[in-house]
Amino acid sequence: MTEFLLILPEIFLALTLALVVAGEITYHGEDLRLITITAILGLGAAFVQTLITYQYGATQLFEHTLSIDGLSLFFKLIFILLAGLSIFIAMNTKEVPRSRQAEYVALVLASALGMCLAASSADLLLAFLSLQFTNVLAYFLAGYGKRSILSAEAAVKYMIFSAVAGALLLYGLAILFAHTQSLNIYEIHRALVAHPLPREVMLVVFMLTFLSFSFQFGAFPMYLWAPDVLEGSPTPAAAFLSISSRAVGFAVALRFFVVVFAQPALTGGQWQVLGALDWTQVVAWVAGLTMITGSLLAFRQNSAKRMVGCLVVAESGYLLMGLLVLDEVGIAALLYNLVIQLFALMGTFYVLSFFFDEVGSDRLEDLRGMLRRAVPEAICLVLFLLCLVGLPPTPGFIGKFTLIGVAIRHQWPLLAMTAVATMALSSVAVARLAYHLVGDFRKTEVTPAAPQVHRRMFLGGLISVMLVVGVFAEFLLDWTGKSLGFILW
Repeated sequence: MTEFLLILPEIFLALTLALVVAGEITYHGEDLRLITITAILGLGAAFVQTLITYQYGATQLFEHTLSIDGLSLFFKLIFILLAGLSIFIAMNTKEVPRSRQAEYVALVLASALGMCLAASSADLLLAFLSLQFTNVLAYFLAGYGKRSILSAEAAVKYMIFSAVAGALLLYGLAILFAHTQSLNIYEIHRALVAHPLPREVMLVVFMLTFLSFSFQFGAFPMYLWAPDVLEGSPTPAAAFLSISSRAVGFAVALRFFVVVFAQPALTGGQWQVLGALDWTQVVAWVAGLTMITGSLLAFRQNSAKRMVGCLVVAESGYLLMGLLVLDEVGIAALLYNLVIQLFALMGTFYVLSFFFDEVGSDRLEDLRGMLRRAVPEAICLVLFLLCLVGLPPTPGFIGKFTLIGVAIRHQWPLLAMTAVATMALSSVAVARLAYHLVGDFRKTEVTPAAPQVHRRMFLGGLISVMLVVGVFAEFLLDWTGKSLGFILW
């Protein structure tokens, strides 16, 4: 009975999904539709239950298949919040017609359920299946604009990259299973400590699995899908995918790499590489190349959504710095930055969705002068992007500063310098967008956008949450640090 109490958030999500599907099946043209309200209430119940689950401490369920601990609960909160914000964005855009909102809501709820299972998976087979389930649903979300060629291209490209990444992960896990005769990450760790893999075999396993996770992160060299998918997808779907793919990737990768390929160091709160293969060198190169590639690509884009997609790629490089240092502070900073990016990217895509409804395009030239037409929305867009990039005095600066400081402390000065340089380059890309939003003030004829109270209240709420996150950054970093109690050796 206790086991089912600990997975009540997933049960609430599954029940909410069933109610949404049942409501759509039984709908016959009535004026009153409760699809969105049902989804929000179900997500709210799952969120509250996740908070309640914190009191039970870390434990493993169902023959050590699921691990309910600080890390899984942290990511469950992220995924539930992400689903709720994505559904709200879809309610207020023309890109998701009212007649098709139930399909979108069902896909988002199912994705949230799959991601919650992936975050709790201590069994590699369950983690693999959960990731693939989430990726399959992402195909449908990316291709939701069925009459758009770009949307169809986004779905196909995501599908191809996902299939390749899934195959790589499966091969890597097969080699691990052949050596250890187990799929439980803690049993695999004990087996590798007792009988280490040869360095060459360990390199093959690490490269196969890390390349697969690089697809989820949107990191070099598997980043090519991210700009195209985030540009071609309907804007609400792009908002969801910009966070979901990377967050679920880090949820699984943190547990996998720290437990399987690392071991406790003599210094408290730190880990060291397990075996003869120093895989942190590979992660450092990938992090640096990802930051450089993403910021350079963002600098030259003429599509706002594609520019944000490139910035998302660069952000994955910064987050990888938190993984490679194998330090509690570094991983806590990684989780803190994910919280910042959740609200920054949701706000960014929400404003871009509004602009798309107004002008029918996200091209920078078409957005020229939007500051005069929608002052609060344009200002919020720039603030969200500055927070994403990490410029002071936004909360994003605290997260970036912490990551860079940890990298310097662990003797990665070149990587820290790369992070600072690419932040500056990304800021120039944001400045280009801001320049186009300002437009030409010599033009006097301006048609202001119709003000909507709920839109501005939503943006104000996101801005307020980001300010709170910045003010209480020390508390949040401490909380994310305590979420690392997932090492159950």
